[in-house]
Amino acid sequence: MSRGVEIVRLGEVRPHPTPEAAAPPEPLSHQAPWSAYRVAGKPGAELFPGSRLRRLGRAQAMALCAVKLSLQGGARPMTAQGDEVAVCVGTAWAELGVELDFLENMIRRGEKGARPTKFANSVHNALASQVAMEFNFTGENHSFTHDTLSFEDALWQGRNLLSRGRARRVVVCGVDALTDFLLLRGHLLGDLRPGPAPLRPLQEPEPRTGTLPGEGAAAMVLAPAGESPHALARLAAVVARGPCRRQEISMADEVAFIEEAAAQAGLPPAGFHLLVGANGGSRDASYHEVAQKIAPSGGVGVYRHLTGDYATASALGLALAARTVAAGALPDEVRLVQGSAPGGPTPVLLYHLSRSGNHSALVLSPV
Repeated sequence: MSRGVEIVRLGEVRPHPTPEAAAPPEPLSHQAPWSAYRVAGKPGAELFPGSRLRRLGRAQAMALCAVKLSLQGGARPMTAQGDEVAVCVGTAWAELGVELDFLENMIRRGEKGARPTKFANSVHNALASQVAMEFNFTGENHSFTHDTLSFEDALWQGRNLLSRGRARRVVVCGVDALTDFLLLRGHLLGDLRPGPAPLRPLQEPEPRTGTLPGEGAAAMVLAPAGESPHALARLAAVVARGPCRRQEISMADEVAFIEEAAAQAGLPPAGFHLLVGANGGSRDASYHEVAQKIAPSGGVGVYRHLTGDYATASALGLALAARTVAAGALPDEVRLVQGSAPGGPTPVLLYHLSRSGNHSALVLSPV
């Protein structure tokens, strides 16, 4: 990749920063409500006609909204069109809520419960397809469903398409919506904590074992380096791996993993600001230990207090990282928990370690 890749546009759909009550699904209706970070109202209501949104699931609406905001965010209209633009969407659960609703209607009402729109929206690649159809992007179209690495896989493929000359621009989106299934799953796995208190990643007064679920979307347009005078940041490294075979997390291995990503980006072992995906739960102790051992020159920040915990929250994390690199300063929403804030243009390394052991390191450098 001789020319490199840059992020030139961003669009975000964030949940409301204050958690709200989330009623338990039917099998657990006797239980007190949990709290969750939800996107307010119907996503995209101010950007798309109601007749369009009525035919979409919640995740699709968030994806379209994030992409449209990214396209509107540039200083000038995007010149690449049609088959010059590829789409890569990462989503762990896609329109699972629509799919379960479709199946439930079929079970309870038989063939009379089959609704063509819900059936079409229930397939995992519906999100990427809707983005392509809405904006007439007829280049390559990719969907990635790989748990907490879904967005990272989409980002890696987007960079790959540009480096091979298979697209002029790539729209990359990470999105997941909160559903009753995910609330039930979180309960069964012991991932949900009681009470309405907002998340305080790496700042909890005592260790917590659960977190609060969330939802959201972020989209970014990637371009070959040097083609846009308004680029926000250079995508310097994308490193993502599944869990190791052993149950215990090795801090030495995690530090080596982060240093490997820094080396791929041409940075010294601690020559960056570290933004981590700590969610206020059981993994916070590991994040804290890694941050202590790395001791990055630019300090350590957290962002999940804005989003709650969901599989592709790293897309919003990368959007915040890009804004940090472009401005040379932490956005007000990011909380600094160790060291000092950037005092000018500095690389940012975004690090995630999930409950399943998936881990990723994404590095952005100044243009």
